[in-house]
Amino acid sequence: MNQKIPVTIITGFLGAGKTTLINALLHQPNDEKIAVIVNEYGDVGVDHNLVVNVEEEVYQMNNGCLCCTLRTDLSDMLRTIYTIREKQTVAIDRIVIETTGLAEPGPIAQTFMRTPFLQDHFELDSVLTLVDAGNALYQIAHFEESVDQIAFADKLLITKGEQVNDHAQHLLKEKLRSINPFADIGKLNLDSIKVGDVIGLNLFNAQKMEESTHKDLNHSHEHDHNHDHHHDDHSHDHDHGCHTHHHPNHTEGIVTLSLKTEEPVHPTLIDMWMNELIMTYGMDLLRYKGILNLYGDSHQVIYQGVNMAFKAERGEPWDDNKRESVLVFIGKNLPVEEMKQSFGNCILTKEFMNELGLES
Repeated sequence: MNQKIPVTIITGFLGAGKTTLINALLHQPNDEKIAVIVNEYGDVGVDHNLVVNVEEEVYQMNNGCLCCTLRTDLSDMLRTIYTIREKQTVAIDRIVIETTGLAEPGPIAQTFMRTPFLQDHFELDSVLTLVDAGNALYQIAHFEESVDQIAFADKLLITKGEQVNDHAQHLLKEKLRSINPFADIGKLNLDSIKVGDVIGLNLFNAQKMEESTHKDLNHSHEHDHNHDHHHDDHSHDHDHGCHTHHHPNHTEGIVTLSLKTEEPVHPTLIDMWMNELIMTYGMDLLRYKGILNLYGDSHQVIYQGVNMAFKAERGEPWDDNKRESVLVFIGKNLPVEEMKQSFGNCILTKEFMNELGLES
């Protein structure tokens, strides 16, 4: 049982349908055994036949899945689940964490990225955000937590779409794309949820950077990144316009940057650049991810960042694949022109390589 346990984070504002989804995951027949961490049992029906751990309130369902309440530190809960799996040989194939409607997923993701034990035994599968079709535009305009949840998502799932017309759904999708142009947008029918719609998507580490995401961005730029850094933490404020309201707009400061170069980047310079970026703007760096083509490295370098928690690791060899660096950022009030210029200083153009005496 040495394989890492995949973890899916499910977030979304109040009333988006998280409890309905969690109920479906716990009660639907499924080949995999899922441990679901909820903040309170509430409406989740726990028809358990076994108390696996009294102290942490871990219950095993009749279908073998586990349900537990998050009453202490998340790391402690995950350690308990891992111990149950290893010592009590209870089958646990994956974990789903439900956040509260007012919680931001950033600190949860950072916990995994900054805790060695969790890095060794767990891996983030995806951050999924449920979006209430009828209420999301109002929530985005009035609650920064809603914007954070959207900005952090690997995939956005629109719920209750049957309650609004096509035009309203179109406006909502446009707003979602303005906040997070890099996340897939799908629909989730709460009346007929399929487990495969939300687990096993493996999106957190996915490096799919489609060209369509780079078009028509008000703040589209280019940028680079690099190495193993584990800093502090937290998530942040966002503001972007909802033109029908005169209240403070919580999405005005959201900036999306997509950065790309086919020339190699200097390992040391990009390392220094990334360190300075995190130290200066870390709290406002919501999500950032990408692939780097480092000079002299035959392998891709994959990076992931959430606020000030950052990691980089070697990926697959480039072999015959096209070498390029592709980086995307979602942040708040970032100085995009300044960042673009400073990133350009890390790119090894032919002239720069000749200046440094490097072989092309």
